[in-house]
Order: sequence, then structure tokens, then C-alpha cells
Amino acid sequence: MRRLLCKILFLSLAAPCLAGAEPRPEHMVYLRTVDPSIEQDIRYASTHNFTGHVLDGYAAPECLLSLEAAKALARVQTALRTQGYGLKVFDCYRPSRAVADMGRFATEPGDPLKAEFYPRLDKKDFWRLGYVARISNHSKGSTVDLTLTGSGALPAETWTPSATPVDCTAPYGQRWHDGALDMGTGFDCFDEPAHTDTPTINAVARKNRQMLSSAMEKEGFAGYSKEWWHFTYSRDETLKNVMDFPITPLASGGVLDTSNQLIVVTSKNWTDTQGTAQRYVRQGNTFRKYEAPFPVVLGKSGLAWGKGLNRMDPSEGPIKREGDAKAPAGIFKLGTAFGYDTTADTRLPYLALTPTIECVDDSQSKHYNQLVDGATLVKDWNSSEHMRSMDELYRKGIVVEHNTPASPASGSCIFLHIWRSPTSPTLGCTAMNPADMARLFSWLDPRQSPLLIQMPEEQYEHFRERWNLPGR
Repeated sequence: MRRLLCKILFLSLAAPCLAGAEPRPEHMVYLRTVDPSIEQDIRYASTHNFTGHVLDGYAAPECLLSLEAAKALARVQTALRTQGYGLKVFDCYRPSRAVADMGRFATEPGDPLKAEFYPRLDKKDFWRLGYVARISNHSKGSTVDLTLTGSGALPAETWTPSATPVDCTAPYGQRWHDGALDMGTGFDCFDEPAHTDTPTINAVARKNRQMLSSAMEKEGFAGYSKEWWHFTYSRDETLKNVMDFPITPLASGGVLDTSNQLIVVTSKNWTDTQGTAQRYVRQGNTFRKYEAPFPVVLGKSGLAWGKGLNRMDPSEGPIKREGDAKAPAGIFKLGTAFGYDTTADTRLPYLALTPTIECVDDSQSKHYNQLVDGATLVKDWNSSEHMRSMDELYRKGIVVEHNTPASPASGSCIFLHIWRSPTSPTLGCTAMNPADMARLFSWLDPRQSPLLIQMPEEQYEHFRERWNLPGR
């Protein structure tokens, strides 16, 4: 009863209390502003974790990391997605008050979810056995708990307190379905099978762990022997200080906070097929124009609100759908560059297109809205774009992170690419002349968190102040 009363009091007072809390440091960013395609299931913002309650400091189910760690994680995601896999995070930055909350739980009576998370362990041994730390690297913004997703994963279930707890070491089909591949155990499983190199798991789970570890290590993340899901970013020696600012919802307009490069595309109205692009670079707290504007062509049916870093109500204008030949309006992260050449003059992650690279536009496919190598996957799609069969249009291109993670029928395979002509609209992409495409290739820098902002002029002015957009 005491715990319940405390939780009710916390929820009722959360907003006014957090108003005067420690501010978020500038180097700490929301992962969804860097890569919205990485799935999130922030367990400590829910009651589905080993303590059975929401931890102190988790006022929103959001992943925050240092900027460099978030960018490195985005590179891991890019590499995995070309192979048909992806990431799902369970925990990222953890306020030090949450670490203290874990410590209190280990000394208080009660084990509401022992049967799932630590059925063979006494919680007083959490520290001795290395499952809970008194000072956590999570509180330094450098550590992430995550898993691997892919087409072979069982669909994620929706957890409720009435769910029957199942041992986290039970066979894959029996334990909690978190939407991930078989990794040998569930998340936060305090038992030997969760140890990274344990011999007690099956060959499939061992292969999946190795795939995850290899992808993470290539981008500077080091694993932890007691927890297969736990990785710490090792290439930023400045991440030494423990932090205690609370995790709060991402404010509207905050998506520009971490970006230093913008491409702003505007058209005269929703149905216009031509527009103008202007580059911007950050100058302090504002943006200044970079070089001259250049023309672009849009979808042959104009624009419609897409699924990007902002979420739009249907009352605000048309909403993009699969096959509507509309380019997406909104704010979007820019992802992988691609092209016909083996290498390219770009700092973006680069994918050299082969004859078997496809972009899946079949909403029923598990690979919907993904660039995949059709030669390495069991095909579950009936429709796709073969990226090397588009004449010169995809000789150079950049993925626009629209509809990621993908919702069925919300639109797919959106790129910046080369136009057929200045008067030839696209089927939903934004296209330009080859020289301007080449300039974007050499200018864009993933370390600057570049964004594409695209919408009609009237809507741009309407949202400019609310979203902190630069003046045109």
C-alpha cells in the first residue's frame, strides 16, 4: 500500500516537481531525433521490469544518450537494416535517482516479478553477482540496453500486470514475447544463461548474440560479460560524470535541437510538383542560409504530411499513403546515401547498389520500407523497386527516414535523388539535378545530425515559430 500511495503521489506531482529539476545537458539527446527507426521499449518507465514499479526519474518512455553515442548507434542500425535486422532499446540514460531506487528495492521486502526476472536468485545478491551497480555507466549517458529484431521474431505482446510471469530463461516460444529474435533469455534476466558467452543457450541464440555484439563493437560499443544486452560506448572519454536530470517527454519543436545542417524544401501549395531547396547551417541558437537555393521536383500529386519526427493531425492537411504519388511533408532524418559507384565522396553511410538491392514497398512484408539485398533473404514481398533499374535516377541518392519504423500503407521508399528533368515529377521522392545531388553528398555530415524539412510555404510559416524553423 505504501508503494502504491507513493506512486500515486509521484504521478500527481510529477509535472510541477520536474519543472525545477536538473536541466538536460546539451550533449544529451533523444535517440528518436537521431534515428527514429530504432524501436524503443523503455522498461523502467513501465512496471514490466524486475522491480515491478516505474523507477524514479522516468517521467517518459524515452531513450536519451550522448550525441556521439546516439550517432554511433544509428550507424549500427544502418548496417543491420541492409541485412534485414534492426535494434530495439530497453534502457539508455538512467538518472542516478533511478539507480538509487534499484538499490532500495533490493533491500525492501517484496518480489512482485521474481518469477520472471530472477526466479533462482535472492535479490540481496544483486550487487555481489554484478546484476545491479551502485554507480551505473547508464547515468553517464554512454550505455544502452538493447536487442536484435528481424523477420524471424515473434510479434511483441502487450504486457499488463495481470500477465502470468514466465521464467526469463524458458524456451523462446514460452517466455515473454518482446518482439526480438531469440537471444537466449529475456531482458534483465538475472541468471547464468544471460551471461554473454554462456554455453547453456541454443545455437540460434548464440548466433544472434554474436551478430549483435559484432555490429555494436564495430561502432565502438563494448559489451558486458554478465548481460548480453548491455553495451557501453567507448569512444568518448568525456562521458565521465554521473547525471540525475529526469527523463521527460520530447518537447514539440525540440527535434531541431541537435541538428546543425538543414535542407528546407518548400512548394507554393499542397498540389504543386515543383519546389525550392535551401541549405542552412547552425549559428549559435539559430540557423543561417548556406549558399544559394536550388530547384527540386516533388511527387506528381504534390505533398502530404508524412510520418517523420513530428506527428500531424489529419485536420492539418492531407496525410501520405502508400501509392499516392505525394512527397512527404514534415521533418525527417536523412539516412544512408546510395549509388551506382563502389565508393562515393560522402561522409554519410554509403550503400553501393548491386543488381539485387531492392526497396520493399509491399505493406504486407516484414521488410516493408527497407533497402534489402534480395539475394540473401527469403522473399515475403510481391512488390519492390529494383534500385539498379531506374536509369540514372538512383546513380546518387539519399534515404529519407520517412515512416520509420514502418506503419503499413503509410508510404515507403522515399529518397532524395537525381531528377529525370526539371519538369518531370516523381512518384513521391524529392529530385534535383545531378550537380546539386553531388553537392549534398559532399556537404552532408552525419555528425551534424542533418534534417530534411519539407512542406508548402503556408504551412511552413504556420509552424515556423512552434517548431523553431529558420526564416526563409
